[in-house]
Amino acid sequence: MRKPGANAIVIHGGKILLVLRDDNPSIPFPNCWNTPGGGIEDGEHHGDALRRELREEICVEPSTILYKGTTTYADESVVHRYVVLLTDEERATVRLGDEGQRLDWFSYDEILALNSSPRFVAYFSTHERDIRRALEGDTGFEETHETL
Repeated sequence: MRKPGANAIVIHGGKILLVLRDDNPSIPFPNCWNTPGGGIEDGEHHGDALRRELREEICVEPSTILYKGTTTYADESVVHRYVVLLTDEERATVRLGDEGQRLDWFSYDEILALNSSPRFVAYFSTHERDIRRALEGDTGFEETHETL
């Protein structure tokens, strides 16, 4: 079982920011596109872990972070999910931090054609309605706790 993680769907201008993971065979899902985030350190709250990962990976400290819930996978690993809405000013500060090969912004439909981890694809497919609504500015989604 992997340690718990925290990941965010980062949104600005109707697009989602993804990170192309490093091409390192020692990490999970190398050379795949994924949402920013990562492992939670011992004693760290998942919200604090997400903020740290956003600073490290995309160099931003967003003002709007919405908790979406948890996903538990077959190996019993847990990922805390968030939606992050960037202001124009925050979007202007986004750049590749100390992890990943590159960043890019994608529409929902473009994301489905990318080389992504099976977990990423499963989550995006399961939550298509909520993600599309968030892309349109509607963040009235319900918190979910699910097993995929």
